[in-house]
Amino acid sequence: MVKTEILNINGNEVQSVLIHSPGGEGHPNMIVLVCKHGYIMCGYLNQEAAANFGDTACVIGGSSFEDILANPVKAVLPEAEKLGIKIGMTGAEVCDILNK
Repeated sequence: MVKTEILNINGNEVQSVLIHSPGGEGHPNMIVLVCKHGYIMCGYLNQEAAANFGDTACVIGGSSFEDILANPVKAVLPEAEKLGIKIGMTGAEVCDILNK
């Protein structure tokens, strides 16, 4: 099942996609939150490929949109680092930076 939702994060719209794992219980979901100037991705997606394309992104683990917004950043790609995104920030804090 694929779930899409427009989240309102501090007055900014964030397009969000969650793909439930076909593996069932215990398998991670695939989640992406798309902001104006980059995105937050789950650990399921390929960081190396995103970095090679020069994407502005970071990695946050979670199984729901709410988890992604509350949980800390685990990895930061170089372009996101240039904007001030750091390991340990919450997803909501990252959305604020990526929507400026």
